[in-house]
Amino acid sequence: MNFQRLANKSGSLHVLFHGLTLGVMLLGSTGCQPGLPEDEGGLESGTVERELRVANSLTTKALVLNAISTNPTANDLLAGGGLAPLFHPVTGNGYLQLQLRDLDAQSFMSYLVGCALPAGHTIAWEDPLTLTPRTWEGKAGLCPQWEYGAPSDTCKNRVSACLLARNNALGRRVELSMRGEDPLQPALFPLEAQTRPVEYDPDLGNARVPSYEACTAAQSGVGRDCGWKGDFIGRCVPGQAVRLGAGGRAPDQCVTGPALGAWSGARMMLRVCEGNIGCDSGSGRHLGQSQGTCLTTAPAVTFTCPASGFFNVMSAPYDSTLTGGVSVAVETGTLAATSYKLSEKAVYRLREGAYYGNIFDSKALAAKVYVEESGRIVGKEQTVQGSVYRKMFSCQAPEWNNDAAYASYRVCALPGSGANCASRVVGDCYNYSMPSASKCRREDGAVVVGDGDFEDCYDSEGTLWKEPITVYLYEACGLTPGIPSEYCLWRSTKQ
Repeated sequence: MNFQRLANKSGSLHVLFHGLTLGVMLLGSTGCQPGLPEDEGGLESGTVERELRVANSLTTKALVLNAISTNPTANDLLAGGGLAPLFHPVTGNGYLQLQLRDLDAQSFMSYLVGCALPAGHTIAWEDPLTLTPRTWEGKAGLCPQWEYGAPSDTCKNRVSACLLARNNALGRRVELSMRGEDPLQPALFPLEAQTRPVEYDPDLGNARVPSYEACTAAQSGVGRDCGWKGDFIGRCVPGQAVRLGAGGRAPDQCVTGPALGAWSGARMMLRVCEGNIGCDSGSGRHLGQSQGTCLTTAPAVTFTCPASGFFNVMSAPYDSTLTGGVSVAVETGTLAATSYKLSEKAVYRLREGAYYGNIFDSKALAAKVYVEESGRIVGKEQTVQGSVYRKMFSCQAPEWNNDAAYASYRVCALPGSGANCASRVVGDCYNYSMPSASKCRREDGAVVVGDGDFEDCYDSEGTLWKEPITVYLYEACGLTPGIPSEYCLWRSTKQ
C-alpha cells in the first residue's frame, strides 16, 4: 500500500527484512553501504501480513505534549466516540474544538486519522484559530470503525503503534516501512512489488523536491527543475559504471552498445539521482541526465554507481507542455550487477525495532496539557523523566550496535536525556544469545515466514501486546541526524 507514501504528509506502509549475505557491515549516517537482500520478491497473495510504507515527520514533542492525547479529558472523549461526529465543524464536541487551538493537537490528529482511516476517507473539522473548514485525510486504514464509532482495544493498540512509529525528535519527513499482522483483515496492505522514488526531501525542510512540482510556464530542456516524475529505484555495485536508457544508446557506447528501453508520446528525458529521493539538476544527489544521446533524441545515461549502492530515475517530456512516457531499461550482466524497479522489501531493508502499547489510556499519562477557555495553553514546558505515555513501549532490533542509546534519540523529545519520551524502552526485541531475555516471542511472524516482523511483544511489567508494528528504514541514521556515530551503527548480520 502506498501510504504517503502514512510523510512519516505521511507516506506508505511496506518492506520486508530478509537475511543478509554480505557479512558484517556497519552503517552510519553517511557513506553507508547497504546489505543486499537475497530475495526481492513480494508477499504471497491472500496472506494476512500487513506492509505499510509511510512518511515519518510527527515531532516527538507534538506527540507527547499536545492538548488532545496528553489531556485526560480529551483523551477519554477521543477513545469513546467516532471521529466524524466528535470533530464535526458544527455539531462536534466543544471541548475538543477548544483543544484544537493547540497546533500540536492539530498535528497529532492529522497523524491519528492517517493511521486509523483508509485512503479516500476524511474527517471534516474547523480550525478554531482561523475559523477555516479543513479536513484530515485517512491513509493506512488500521481502524476504519473509528470514523463513526468508538474504537476497539485492538484498534486503539494498532493506531497507537502507528503513531509511535511515525514520530521522531526533529520531525524529519523520512519514509519508512511498517509491518504487522492482522488476521481479521487479510491482504489489506499488499507489498509494493516495485517502489518509486521519494518526492519529499528532509534536508530541504521536508519540502517537496522542486523538480516534482508542475511547471508554471512552458519550459524545455533537461536542465529544468519542474515537471518531472519519479520512475523507479535501482541498485548497483558502488564504483562501477551503470548504463540505462529510454530508447537511447549509452553515451559511451554509441557504436557498439544496444538501445536501452523505450519511450512513447512526446520526446522524453531522463535524470538519475543517488539514493531513494528524487533530485534537481544542481543537487548533490544528481548522478546524470539526458535529453538525447549519440546524435539522437532518445535518452540514455552512463553514471558511476554511488557509495550507497542505490539510485533512482526520473522522467519528463522535453517540452513541459506535452506528455509522454518511458520504459527504462538497465544494462545487465556487468560488474555493476545492476537491478532496477526494486521492491519495497529491497529498498527499505534495515530493521529498526517494534512499537506497541496504548496511547489512549488517560490513567497512564505522566503529563497534562490543555487549552483554557481563554485560549491559553497550559503544560507545554514541563519535563517528564521517562515516558509521558506509561502504556507505550518500544524494543530495538538486535542488528543495532548500541540499541539503547539509539532508542533514546529515536523516541524522546529531549534526545540523550531520557526525558519527554513517547515510550518506555524495554530492550532487545529479540536476543539471540539469550532468547529468554527477548521482549518479543517471535522475530518473524508465523503468517509469512521470512519477513522479520516482531510479534507477541511484552512490556516492562510482563504484559503481552499482540499488535506491535515493526519498522524498517532505508538508511540507518535517516531519522536521527546529529546522533553520535557510535550510537547509530547497524549490522547486516545478527549477533
